This record gives sequence, structure tokens and C-alpha cells, in this order.
Amino acid sequence: MKSRIIVGAIIEKDGKLLFGKKKKDIGPYPNTLVIIGGGARLETETIEDAIKREIVEEANIKIKNLKRLSFDEDYEPNKYGQMSHLVFLVFKAEYESGKPTPGDDIVELIWLEKKDLSKYQLARPTVKLFKELKWL
Repeated sequence: MKSRIIVGAIIEKDGKLLFGKKKKDIGPYPNTLVIIGGGARLETETIEDAIKREIVEEANIKIKNLKRLSFDEDYEPNKYGQMSHLVFLVFKAEYESGKPTPGDDIVELIWLEKKDLSKYQLARPTVKLFKELKWL
């Protein structure tokens, strides 16, 4: 089983949080909303550089005021169906610039208010984190 370091950001703008909708039936966490992020390339970039790169790749925006928020782990099949050990490093960030446009593994981007989070199917690690933050 392979392990991957996944960096993600809870991105806030005007009191709303940005989520990406995953592709249908393609893992990890298919058919759910996820915070924006992806795999870090630790051989060639820092964690902070990785999160900034992933946000550009997945949402076509720039972020600012990064703050470390959480870390966690989970086991989930990757997009090829192979079980993976995922280690999540989660940041909180503010939207800086750019027009949000889905890329890579995301089919749609959605801004949600915290009060509406329980109405959506969020990825399992996101639900766990938001319960810890008392947002769900």
C-alpha cells in the first residue's frame, strides 16, 4: 500500500468556504464535496509551496494568509482503485485572486456558507474535521 501526503485548504471569501465536487465514481472520495488540495511533491517543494500549487491546479486561484489547521489520516482507494494511506495536512487560507475554475480531479467549484454544510455530502475526512471545529 502506498502512502501519500495530501495538502488541502479551507479557503474563505466573504464568509463562504470553497469546495470542489469530485468526479463521479472516481476515488478517492468520489461523488462528494472536498476542500481544495492534492498530493505534495516533498522531493521538490515545501508543504506551503505544495498547497499553493494545488490550489492553482484544482481551482485556478491564488490564496493568502495560510495558517496550519489540522492533520489527519485515512485509507481510501485512489483514482486507480488501489488502496492508499492518505496523510492530510490542512490549512486555512483566504482567497486572494483569480476566477475559480475547476481543474484536474474537480468537476465543479461551490462556495458554501458554514450554516449550510450539513446539507451536502462532504468527504469523510472533511466531515471529521468540521465536527472537530464544531462547524457540523
